[in-house]
Amino acid sequence: MLKILIKKQFYESFRSYFVDQKTQTARSKGKVVSRFVLFGLLMLFLCGAFFAAAAMLGHNLIPSGDAGLYFSFMGIMAILFGTFGSAFNTFATLYLSKDNDLLLSMPIPPKKILLSRMALCFGLALLYSGIVWLPAIVYSWFFSPSALSVMFGILLLLVIVLFVTVISCALGWVVALISTKLKNKSFLVVILSIGFFVIYYSISARFSSILKAVASNAEKIGQGIKLWANPLWQLGEAAAGKIVPMLIFTGITAALFAACYLILSRSFAKIIAKNTAGGKKNAKRKDGKAHSVRGALYLRELKRFTASPTYMLNCGFGIAVLLILPIVVLVKKKALAGLLETLFAQIPAAKSFVPLALLFALGMITVIDVITTPSVSLEGQTLWQIRSLPVSTKQALKAKLDLHFSLNVVPTVLSAIVIGLCLKITVWELLGVCVLLAVIVRLIGAYGLMVNLKRPNLTWTSESMPIKQSINPLLVWLVGWGGMLVICGGFFLLQNILPVAVYLLIWIALTGALTCLLERRIFRKGAERFEALDV
Repeated sequence: MLKILIKKQFYESFRSYFVDQKTQTARSKGKVVSRFVLFGLLMLFLCGAFFAAAAMLGHNLIPSGDAGLYFSFMGIMAILFGTFGSAFNTFATLYLSKDNDLLLSMPIPPKKILLSRMALCFGLALLYSGIVWLPAIVYSWFFSPSALSVMFGILLLLVIVLFVTVISCALGWVVALISTKLKNKSFLVVILSIGFFVIYYSISARFSSILKAVASNAEKIGQGIKLWANPLWQLGEAAAGKIVPMLIFTGITAALFAACYLILSRSFAKIIAKNTAGGKKNAKRKDGKAHSVRGALYLRELKRFTASPTYMLNCGFGIAVLLILPIVVLVKKKALAGLLETLFAQIPAAKSFVPLALLFALGMITVIDVITTPSVSLEGQTLWQIRSLPVSTKQALKAKLDLHFSLNVVPTVLSAIVIGLCLKITVWELLGVCVLLAVIVRLIGAYGLMVNLKRPNLTWTSESMPIKQSINPLLVWLVGWGGMLVICGGFFLLQNILPVAVYLLIWIALTGALTCLLERRIFRKGAERFEALDV
């Protein structure tokens, strides 16, 4: 039974590779192989990037006899990257899967369900940690390591992955435990995730300088790791071929995993029950407030969006960026002004490109927020509910589009105004940028909705499948980013003919007309597709 459950978890995670989301039919072997080949090429690219990082660290450390310190640094990177890659899926995988109630109602011990979910977390951690650790091991082979170092280095990949699994599951358990005490658990997950993103990308932005600082202060940092994070020091010494540190780090990791599994197994079924509708107790009766049809449908879409951390993080992350960006610009206003003055002094013509640069930057961010792209698929098994309501299909689709527009247009325009004023853009140019951004937000929402109507997935078992594991968001991103390149790049050809304000006005008219045509098609042909959908 455990083997079947594990197989089911991995199949669901990679279902989009085997099943065409548009027709819900199995893909040909050629298409399946080609998708995995592309995925493999992406992984190889990331491996190459971390191989360069390994070379930067190991170039001086390994020849000088500090191989253990080199492996400690790379092990820390593998643990951080593995945790970042798998932690965001752990909470949803362990506690929010759509088939939780079904599996618990069957004669399957909850411990086996938990093990199958942890196996998927282990697989994801293996993927992300391996991208860092394997290049580190391969680079060390250039310095003729001992046989024990090679053997331990390979075995330690599994131990590191087990360590990452413990961290990810522990984080997921803490979030799940806290969420049972809160009315709106989704915002807690989103806030924690955004905080983690900020820390991660802050480190990524300074990654090169951090590596240089580590290489120049390796001895002091190594002493700090040995004193304050001794298990990670033992990891490095084990990879260098020492037996006792290998036993110590493996023993610590095994003990942590056993403790993690014991704690999770005792609370798994209880937390799942509390995170489902059936687990809610002492529900109080509340009188509903009357809304118009449009308002009621809008609130329905909004509740679905705010009830899902996965939905908010993956389809609304740009909103947080757009709200934070103006604050960063205000804090760095003087430095930015000095940079622009230097640029304009060297290239006077660059001043006319500032409004287009602002448009490009904010447009590329707002394209990330594809709230409409999975909105049809998320109806899933509850598709009958919207059809049973006394509303037209056009009204239902319009509510999805309105949610995307309302949540994105305010932070986008607000960010444009604040940054535009800091950059001293003229009133007419700033007005053109704001209006064009608003139209682009509407256009991206309409295009995302049309893509989902053509390629729906109503048979998902985890909401991450239509949100994260579908190719639909990628299609919208590519088209949106391509459109921003065309809009902003076109000014290079017309800068001597048209003023910036006139150029923006022309694109407002073009994108506005395209948006109207696209919405018209959605409310006609798209509505017919929606009515013909069947689970």
